[in-house]
Amino acid sequence: MDKNWKHVGKLKSEEKVSMCIGMTDGCVHICAEGIRNQFPNISEEELTEKLRERLEWSKRNSRNEK
Repeated sequence: MDKNWKHVGKLKSEEKVSMCIGMTDGCVHICAEGIRNQFPNISEEELTEKLRERLEWSKRNSRNEK
């Protein structure tokens, strides 16, 4: 694991930002798929709203833990 972190530290800022965006996109995709599994007939509009709610919930709770 340490070898990987050393490699990340040597990346250009643009590459780090790109990795971060990719990881965020992946997390949002996984969360959206979880919602779709819970609500198979959900519309895209409802999916977007539930996704926003979950991301806000996560943000609120991570602040409360600190």
